[in-house]
Amino acid sequence: MTGRDITYTTRNNESFDGYLAEPGGSGQAPGLLLITAIFGIDDEMKELSDAWAKDGFLVSVPDIFWRVMPGPTADMEKAFARYGAFDQDQGMLDIEDLIADLRARPRCNGKVAMLGFCFGGLYAHLGAARLGIDAAGSFHGTRIGEALDDTPRITCPISFHFGDEDPVVPMEEVAAIRQAYSGHGNAEIVVHEGATHNFSMPYKEGYQAAAATASRAAVLGCFQSM
Repeated sequence: MTGRDITYTTRNNESFDGYLAEPGGSGQAPGLLLITAIFGIDDEMKELSDAWAKDGFLVSVPDIFWRVMPGPTADMEKAFARYGAFDQDQGMLDIEDLIADLRARPRCNGKVAMLGFCFGGLYAHLGAARLGIDAAGSFHGTRIGEALDDTPRITCPISFHFGDEDPVVPMEEVAAIRQAYSGHGNAEIVVHEGATHNFSMPYKEGYQAAAATASRAAVLGCFQSM
């Protein structure tokens, strides 16, 4: 398993950076498009991506904020500023290009899942609804409740995980997400007791090992069902 920095090209021949982690061996593997939290592709995200590659996925991690403020940042003010400035419509076009890029890579078997951390959760949800991905997972995903009208379009396996003490994603929003997915035959919306925001991210305040382990195992099972 190896990880390396790469460059993507959009449909308009614009270039931006990212990270690609490949599984061991030389055979084909399912693709995993990982949409980061607002901090971008920092060392933590690279380590998490490498771990998914070790589990057998070809992991593509774009610098999703490249149009606003590229690169990783630990500065909360800058991170939230680019979060607020992110253009959702343009972002979905970029994600569509990223899915096509991943499917076209020789080591991809044609299947693509999306995994969203925090900010990325909404885009895993929208990717499942609009872009034909094969599975979607999310850890403490934000703003999913704003796009629940898209839920009836979703048919692929879903595994979304939240903490019951998360001030960013209140339980009222999680209840609405659960209701929206109630007619979906292969969706799990899980609440982890005592977990707050960032429970899946070992270098961030809020990390909770039990919730991180349980939620990751569930998402892995979801992705392996593709």
